[in-house]
Amino acid sequence: MTSIGGIGGSYFQASVPTLITLSSFTATPSHRKVILEWTTESEVNNAGFNIFRAESEGGEYVKINPALIPAQGTSTSGASYQYVDEGVKVHKTYYYKLEDIDLNGKSMMHGPVSATVKRMNKECGA
Repeated sequence: MTSIGGIGGSYFQASVPTLITLSSFTATPSHRKVILEWTTESEVNNAGFNIFRAESEGGEYVKINPALIPAQGTSTSGASYQYVDEGVKVHKTYYYKLEDIDLNGKSMMHGPVSATVKRMNKECGA
């Protein structure tokens, strides 16, 4: 697991930061998938989130969620989110960025975080 990083790549720059407070963003490898989890402390005028994936930290990030992940938090309380990426290959490392989009269309990128996909023995319960 890695921790929150900065904005990467000129194509992801936002002119004004959005009004969410992100407290965590992690990528955890599992059996042939990556579990992405993030938590906010507060969300002001947040429309929702998108997840972007790349095969290298400096590579091209492509949106992987089919629709905007709706915001669940408020200005006084945050929320916890999870997205499972099953479109991955075993023994490969993937990099992820989280985009939050406010109701005015402004966005901000968070990350990257990374995970190397595992193949686990089903008898282990994974």
